[in-house]
Amino acid sequence: MKKNDYSLFKILNEKEIKEEFIKKLSIIFSNLCKILNVFLSKRTLPTREISFTLMKEIEKIETFLDDYGASHNRTFFYFRELIASIRWLNIALFHSLHIFARIENYELQIKKNEKEKFIKDLETNTWFYFSCIKNLIKELKKEAGKLGIEVHNEKFSEELVLPKIQKKILPPDLNINSGTNGGNQIFNFLVKFLEESEKVNFLVCKKIYPEEVTEENLEKFRSIFHQLESMYDTFIIKTEIEKKTKYLITLRGYIALILHLLEIGRALTHFYERHSDEVRKYKTAIKITKIVDKEKIKEIVKNFILFYSLFFISKGKSLSYKIFKSLGTEAEEFIIQTVVLLIPAHRIEDFHIRPIMPITQIANKYKFDTYLYFQRKKYNLKNAIEVAIAIPDIRDFLVNKDVELVVQGPEKAVKEICEFLKEKCGAQIQPECETFPLSLKISLDTSL
Repeated sequence: MKKNDYSLFKILNEKEIKEEFIKKLSIIFSNLCKILNVFLSKRTLPTREISFTLMKEIEKIETFLDDYGASHNRTFFYFRELIASIRWLNIALFHSLHIFARIENYELQIKKNEKEKFIKDLETNTWFYFSCIKNLIKELKKEAGKLGIEVHNEKFSEELVLPKIQKKILPPDLNINSGTNGGNQIFNFLVKFLEESEKVNFLVCKKIYPEEVTEENLEKFRSIFHQLESMYDTFIIKTEIEKKTKYLITLRGYIALILHLLEIGRALTHFYERHSDEVRKYKTAIKITKIVDKEKIKEIVKNFILFYSLFFISKGKSLSYKIFKSLGTEAEEFIIQTVVLLIPAHRIEDFHIRPIMPITQIANKYKFDTYLYFQRKKYNLKNAIEVAIAIPDIRDFLVNKDVELVVQGPEKAVKEICEFLKEKCGAQIQPECETFPLSLKISLDTSL
C-alpha cells in the first residue's frame, strides 16, 4: 500500500471543483450572505435573534467545507479560517447579548456602581466582537469573490429572522418537585459550587503553579458551571427550601452569569489559540490577526472574563455563608479556602516528621478533606502516609531556599492548620491573588 492512500475518497479535479464544489458552496453561501449583509448594515448592536441566526448559518457552511476537506486545501483554507473566526467571535457576541437581555432577571445583590461598571465593560467588549465580525465579513466576501463564489447583497428581513422573544407564557402551575423539598440536595449543591469556585481561583491566581489560561481549562470550568446550573434546576428550583431561602435565587443568578462569561472566554481563547498567529504562523493567521487584535482578545479574557468570574464567585461565596447560616449550619465547615504558606529555609530543622505529623489529627477533625500542594503534587492531610511522604520531599527543597506550600480545604480546618504550621516552623501566610491590579483585588476583597 502506498504511503498516502486516499482510496476511500475521490480527489476532485479542477473541473469538478468549479462545476460541483463551488456551485454547491455558492448555494449555501447565498443564505449566509443574507445574514452577513444584515450584520454589515447594522449601526447598533444586533439582537440575540440575529446573532443566533448567524450561528446556525455559519455552522452549516463550516460543516460543508469540512466534509469536502477545505481545511486541508491551499485554495480554500483561508476562506475556511475566516468562516471559523466569525463563528467563534459570534459565540462571544451571542452570550454577551444574552447577558444584556437576562441581567435584570438574575436578582443580583451588587452595588449600583458595580452593576453599572460591569454593564459598561460588557457593552464595550460586545462592540469589539461586533466590529471584528463585520471586518471579517468584509474580508470573507472579498475572498469569496476571488474564489468564484457568488456573492449576494440581499438581506434577511429582520422581522423574519426569528420570532421575537415571547413576553406571554403559559401559567407555570406544574409542581415540578412534588416529591422533594430540596433539603437533601442543597448541601451537595453548595459544596460543589464552593469546591469548583476555588478551582477557578486556583487557575486565575496561580496559587499552585503558573498554569496558562487556555481553551481547555476554560471549557472544563464552563462544563462544571453548566452542571451546577442543571443541578439547581433539577433538585432545588420551585422547592420549599428555595421559597424559604431568599438567597438561593440570587446564587443561581451568579452561577448563570459565570457560565455565560466562561462561554465567552472559551470562544475567545479558541480564536486566540486556533485562528490568530499566536500559535500557528500561517500566512492566513497573520492576515486574520491584522483584522482582529489578538492582544485585545487576551486583555478581555484576563481583565473582564476572569476578573468578573472571580467577582461573581466571591459574591456567591458570601451568599453561601448566609445560606448555611439560615439552615442552622456552621459555614466554616463547608466554605473552601486556599492559602499560600511560606516556610523559611532557616526553619528546616523544625520541619520534620515528629513535630509536623500531628497535622493529620487536625485535618481528621473535619468532615471534608484538606489538601497540601507542592511541586505539582497533591497530598491529603488526613492521610498519615501521604503526609509522611510529603515532609521529606519538602525538606529536600528547604535545604537551599524558602518553600511555598498551598493548603486548601474547609476554612476552619485551613485556619487551624496555618496556625499550627506557624507555631511549629514559622510558616507565613502569603498575599492573595497577584493576577489583577491592586484596585481590582480590593474590589474583590471588599465584596465578601
